[in-house]
Amino acid sequence: MDGRFVLEVPASVTTRFLVATEALELPAPDRLPDAAGHGALAREAAAMLKAGGLVVEPVTRPSGDLKARFHRLATPPGRLGAVVGARRHVAVTAAGPPAGQPRTAQAARLAARALAAAVGGTVADLDSRRILPGAPPAVEPEAFALGRAWVSVFVTLDPADAARARIDTAGLHRFGLPEAAARHVPYASMLTAANLVRGLAWQLVAEQTAWLGRGRRDRARATRHERAVSAADVLRFWGTGPPGGAFGDAGSVTVRLGWTGTDCPDCAAAIEVVPPVRLSRSAGAPDAVPRASPPPCGPAEDPWWRDAADTMPKIARASPDPPG
Repeated sequence: MDGRFVLEVPASVTTRFLVATEALELPAPDRLPDAAGHGALAREAAAMLKAGGLVVEPVTRPSGDLKARFHRLATPPGRLGAVVGARRHVAVTAAGPPAGQPRTAQAARLAARALAAAVGGTVADLDSRRILPGAPPAVEPEAFALGRAWVSVFVTLDPADAARARIDTAGLHRFGLPEAAARHVPYASMLTAANLVRGLAWQLVAEQTAWLGRGRRDRARATRHERAVSAADVLRFWGTGPPGGAFGDAGSVTVRLGWTGTDCPDCAAAIEVVPPVRLSRSAGAPDAVPRASPPPCGPAEDPWWRDAADTMPKIARASPDPPG
């Protein structure tokens, strides 16, 4: 085994927001930069609007894809109905090379929030599958942290093993990465698995950002298929961890990366967090890509999850929220 895991780097990524409002009239597009303010993000949003990298347009007839993304939103039914059934919907979409992230996505969300504030509307993030809080919407912070509603983590019943759960992210694809997942998770280890996936998500985005920052424009990038994920990585996901430092600081758990299926409409597959005791090769799999085996027949890997629980933070969300 050569110890490398190959990721495809897309030429372009898209960030999608939707503003739902009862307003009869919408502000002209040239008024949006003024509504967004005068900070660095506002200037980037204005430049993107002028260059066509950020598009704000009313939705007159929702496409099948948009309807599907609508109904993937995870929110209380009453609030979802209010958003889906709103009088007007406005799509706020930004597209560009992955090297522009996360600033491109931040500028797009600022524009969506500014529009929502101007029309008394609500912002739905179609990538992280959530409706953003705020009435009026909160100010978009200049500082970036994945845990600030950029990447969601969902827990569902594992379709391959009804006695266990599955963890999936939503939102990583807008940074040019597959979504991340953990399968066959014992119910008692759901919080551990969710935090493990958050720590891995932070590592993957930090790696890719640094790699692209060095001017790399290759369409494939190799990373380590076996790695350590630490509690500090999870805190960095929330924007509260120690700055710098190597991936997998002291007090970490070792995982391997595999591939698994996903319902993400923008991903061919998801990166699976695989306990090392459950790694095997599928027949005909490429040498550089580890593949996960079928679910275990017994609780052989549960001790690994118990060890992981000793390492991962015992929190679902960092508090207090870091300053903007």
